[in-house]
Amino acid sequence: MLRTKFTGVSLVALVALAGPALGQDYTQAPDLQAAVEAGTLPPVEERLPVNPMVVTPLESVGTYGGTWRSALKGTYDTGWIRRTVGYQPLVAYDYEWTEVVPNVAERFEVNDEATEFTFYLREGHKWSDGAPFTAEDLLFALNVMKSSAYGGRKASGFEWDKITGEVVDPLTFKMTLSAPNGLFLERLASVEGQFIVNAAKHYCGKYFPDVDPAATDNAKAEGFDSWTQAMEQSCFFNFVDEDRPLLFAWRQTTPYDGLNQLIEWERNPYFFKVDTEGNQLPYIDKVQMVQTENVEDIVLKAVNGEIDFSNRHFATVTNKPVIFDGQESGGYTLKSTVDARMNHAIFQLNLTHDDPEKRKLYNEKDFRTALSLAMDREEIIDVVFAGQGEPYQAAPRPSSQFYNETLAKQFTEYDPDRANELLDGLGLTERNSDGIRLGFDGEPIRIQLFSPSDQVEFNDIAQLVVEHWKEIGIDLDARNAERSLVYERVQNNTHDMHVWWGDGGMSDALLDPRYYFPFNLESAFAEKWAQHFMAGGSTLAEAPPAEVQKQMDLYLELIATPDKEEQKAIFGEILDIAAEQFYVMGTVLPADGYIVANKNLGNVPEGQVYTWVYPQPGPMETAQLYFKK
Repeated sequence: MLRTKFTGVSLVALVALAGPALGQDYTQAPDLQAAVEAGTLPPVEERLPVNPMVVTPLESVGTYGGTWRSALKGTYDTGWIRRTVGYQPLVAYDYEWTEVVPNVAERFEVNDEATEFTFYLREGHKWSDGAPFTAEDLLFALNVMKSSAYGGRKASGFEWDKITGEVVDPLTFKMTLSAPNGLFLERLASVEGQFIVNAAKHYCGKYFPDVDPAATDNAKAEGFDSWTQAMEQSCFFNFVDEDRPLLFAWRQTTPYDGLNQLIEWERNPYFFKVDTEGNQLPYIDKVQMVQTENVEDIVLKAVNGEIDFSNRHFATVTNKPVIFDGQESGGYTLKSTVDARMNHAIFQLNLTHDDPEKRKLYNEKDFRTALSLAMDREEIIDVVFAGQGEPYQAAPRPSSQFYNETLAKQFTEYDPDRANELLDGLGLTERNSDGIRLGFDGEPIRIQLFSPSDQVEFNDIAQLVVEHWKEIGIDLDARNAERSLVYERVQNNTHDMHVWWGDGGMSDALLDPRYYFPFNLESAFAEKWAQHFMAGGSTLAEAPPAEVQKQMDLYLELIATPDKEEQKAIFGEILDIAAEQFYVMGTVLPADGYIVANKNLGNVPEGQVYTWVYPQPGPMETAQLYFKK
């Protein structure tokens, strides 16, 4: 169970005991030492905070040097950046994903009501350009996200209008919430919580009208349409600006703007972490991310030994045989990951469809149950996943504290006879000359599904389901489409069905319950109800049925309590309702995954959890990776 320490005192003590004594001489990389001797860089003692954070290596203290190679797919593959070089949040998940611990913040305190969160920064902490990092930077970032013109990021789980920031002093920042939030620290530690330490006021202030009245002109001078676009692209979640100061272990040297095939990073001389012997991190000199157009290119690079550490896009069951066979010639090895996702593919009928006939049909629980019973999941496991996995619905994993057996296993048996009985029971007994059942409106039941073309397994699964459902008289029109088109249809509520994998299988279920009730824009089974819950003013928003509203009310109650056992009990009620309603259809519980690692790479994690909210490999501290030769 994920625990949050609501006081930073014991954590600070641990950090102090783990590190070198105050006043100890620190060691730095040879290239930085040379710059110091040449007079172009201050001494390492002046670049580090007074109390740097100490990282205990997974295996051993490393050595300096080398280039870490990986790959990006397309122009906007920022997820890999945010999970690797970019995971340096204010507070972080620990390696085991059991606690929220200090990171950029030296320590933190939370009041008993979970309404006041105070963060104490490190004296002498600096941005990658050498400018001081202070509480003013945190207030600046928060104010941008709260700005009605900027609009925030509604899918991130933060309610900006309920957060007030206060600079107590240059090293102390307090966030006060208008309502209790027992999940606030977990959200700050997640991949979505990094916004608060991503925007340096002295650099990004030029794009914010509250700081610089010429913000719009400044943005347009840099080629952006507006100051809000400039802020999003340059200072928050995208990486098109290589000049932006960062707190990462490596600083960006090449913009990720679609024009460069190689995105490069170099050691940040002001990085705030050291190892247990006082060596400033990171060990590796540079990071290179090659931009590719498809997953096949990345697989080829992995097999050729051109990937030093990655599992982004390519580490699937389908690709595993060829990647496994290439280990000797490619000079790499495979390390296991524990997949926190609870499903390989979740099929979501659009319960808030604008077509009244489709909405009526899709909202029949017996219709959804029949479709689920008509899926031959064992065939999917054998054909697509080489026999790995088990039939499973959209439910927390068996290893999760939130496991609900009814939700997980109901309607997973292959029973086309029972499926036909249910459909007949709904009155859908008439068929056309092709054997397709006629709906309530007398038209053939044809469900259109566009699956993202960059997720090959979705299409492989869907083509099997096409044949499964044909046996019960349902026409599934499954096609590949570019991801942006798929999501445009979903977010405009023009889709019949959507397919995606199952996030929310372990502790992340509390933060991302998208399949258990209409929670956010990823709840494709009920976009209109999700918009209602998000209260973002969308014209799509629609009040949900009573049982759905009950789940929403329960989740707001869950957020309002800092007590973890009470949270668990409330979430159990939400899952019980999800089991009764049976909104979506799962397919296969994923088996453990893998990550490719250069054989000469040290401090590589084994068995690290893999999911989005817990941004593997980030919490293991990628700055400690090093080359042994």
